[in-house]
Amino acid sequence: MNSAIILVLLFVAASAVRDVYFGEVFQRLEFFAVVLTAFSLTTVIFLSFVIVRGRRQIAAMRAAWREIAVTNIGTAMAWLSYFLALKLLEPAVVNMLHIGIGPVVLVALNLAGVHISGPAVVRKSELAIQAGVFLTLAALTAVVLLQLSGLGGRSTAQNILGATLALASGVFISLTTDVTKRLNNMGVTAEGVLAVRFIGIVLIAALVVVLGSGGEKPTLPFDALWPVAAASLVFMVLPLYALQLGVQRTSTVSVWIVISLSPAAVFAAQAPDGRLVHSPYTLACILAYSALALASNLMRKFETQPA
Repeated sequence: MNSAIILVLLFVAASAVRDVYFGEVFQRLEFFAVVLTAFSLTTVIFLSFVIVRGRRQIAAMRAAWREIAVTNIGTAMAWLSYFLALKLLEPAVVNMLHIGIGPVVLVALNLAGVHISGPAVVRKSELAIQAGVFLTLAALTAVVLLQLSGLGGRSTAQNILGATLALASGVFISLTTDVTKRLNNMGVTAEGVLAVRFIGIVLIAALVVVLGSGGEKPTLPFDALWPVAAASLVFMVLPLYALQLGVQRTSTVSVWIVISLSPAAVFAAQAPDGRLVHSPYTLACILAYSALALASNLMRKFETQPA
């Protein structure tokens, strides 16, 4: 197994633990305080890296300010939706809806003649597979609404909201990721993208935290949030960088084959979580999705271009 695949596997494993961890943390701590802690650390680390070692990036970033603005809006919408969904649903459900809906939407947009980075050829076989993926996502949503997932005690309204947020996060992140490719083409490196793409969500979280304090100096529970900062470093900052390195060193198809395993990894990681029970219905949907996602990636032979 080459080093690139190991890096992507590390990202998948760390992301699985991240989702389970944050799903539990959001039940105990104030939502935006956690978000502020997690993404501030990521931004500070990579922004410092760019300032110290990549000053040439500043000029490229200035030229790409429109793309950076769009990336920040999409990233903020995606991650806020994703984390709110983790607060409401089983982590494995959120992860699969998030990952699965992106390619479906991109293929649908391509068929409708809407191309973000350029047209892509969609084979009939892949169209059939993406239709199958959509059905697995619909089936998983039905599992949630029928109270058959691994997390009970949620109202119908909460389940609908959670599923909607998870799907929305996948749409936002798919479209936003395509915009970051423009940034790469304009000379902004992976470190540069990670330095600026979370500024928007940090500002939103900071504003909510300050307003929530009634205009007074906010009293954040730092004794409770410092483990969140440590977890963010281990399960967000380092894995995101590992993924970028993996993408640079191997083919796109290799990356997406590994990432397709993410819902299964989250399902395994959530086993010790006392809030959750084992749901064979969730697992069945994940296995069906994983098989279809792997088939789609292999069929495209890692030559797929986003719509």
